[in-house]
Amino acid sequence: MRNRDQARDKRRSLIGLNAINFFQAEMVGVVLPVMGVFLREHGWRYDSIGAATAVAGLGTLIAQTPAGILTDRISSRRLLFAIAAIVTGGCFASIPFLPDKRPFVDTLLFISGAAQSFFAPLLGALALALAGHALLNKTAGANQSWNHAGNIVAALTAIGLVRLLGVSSIFFAVGASSLLAAGSTLLVRAEDLDEHLATGLTEQDSVTSSWKQLLRNRAVRWLLLSIFLFHLANAPILPTVALYVKQLGGSDGLMTATVLTAQTVMVPVSILAGRYGDRWGRKPVMAIAFWILPFRILSYTFVSDPKMVVWLQTLDGIGAGIYGVVVIALAADLTRGKGRFNTLAGLFATALATGGVAGPLLSGALVQHLGFKLTFYSFGALAVMGAAIFTLFVPETKREIQSYGKRSGILA
Repeated sequence: MRNRDQARDKRRSLIGLNAINFFQAEMVGVVLPVMGVFLREHGWRYDSIGAATAVAGLGTLIAQTPAGILTDRISSRRLLFAIAAIVTGGCFASIPFLPDKRPFVDTLLFISGAAQSFFAPLLGALALALAGHALLNKTAGANQSWNHAGNIVAALTAIGLVRLLGVSSIFFAVGASSLLAAGSTLLVRAEDLDEHLATGLTEQDSVTSSWKQLLRNRAVRWLLLSIFLFHLANAPILPTVALYVKQLGGSDGLMTATVLTAQTVMVPVSILAGRYGDRWGRKPVMAIAFWILPFRILSYTFVSDPKMVVWLQTLDGIGAGIYGVVVIALAADLTRGKGRFNTLAGLFATALATGGVAGPLLSGALVQHLGFKLTFYSFGALAVMGAAIFTLFVPETKREIQSYGKRSGILA
């Protein structure tokens, strides 16, 4: 009976963690593209809009690694997530009141970007503290599927709100979602969280490794490089594909479908990645994500029908769905018994964000001067480099782990 009660309590906490992921995604899923339209309506130049978007990305990039370090050092992670969510929502909800004050808008976007950098390490830490190493991959798969479902709901909600209430209504919806995300932390019970495990340590280990030890690991260094190349190639492709669809004569509806198609595929793929990352190992599953990226990018050069371009976006859903799950497991594997799990997750996120900033800057210049096909060839080559480095130099990290979930009642 006691095990059954423990299992029920754990499941409530797991539902809470899924809810956090859902509302966090709904909060930020579509606000940046809508923000560009809103600012343009208030007389902003295109270069000013681009700079504002870059400021938000810069805030995330700068704060990403410090966010991971702080997540390792504190135990009140639910509270920190709630604060980060409310700050993010508050910043976006304030923008409709200040559309003509560019310095204030830029400042709000920078703060919101910095606050969002806490989401990934905090959600990873809560998942590890709740499920342990043995069940982390499966739990991350469920979390990511709810995250992508949140993105889908956000996109559909945005379409309805814009038609009924105008573009500014999206910013207030972000504020409401931030409150729901923060409130969902109350469903995660403190007694269900093992704060010792949340840093990557195990029950047998209590000494955290140093920074030097972490970065001396060759697998860590190769992973950082391959992740950077992965997102350097991947980040600019969605906006480039949207422009390509328009150039081929596609409608605005088809352009929007490029986002929804990928997100819809990510939901089941995330669950499968959580399952097969445990069965097959992390490397073969993650290799699918790495190698499907150049295949997808180069495939765009062979089609001229905008509908076919949209269908090819399903491959984006496969790659992104796998990556979001397995990268958490890789960080946990590489720090198990050593600590600094969240620090490493922050470093991975920094490598991803660096590629995310550099990629769009490069793609704009390439499309302008070389056209779409040569741009796709260039980013396809970068994707092949990232996939080759991952395949050749990153070893399998999965080890057999005694099931923490069974001992704690989570699977009872």
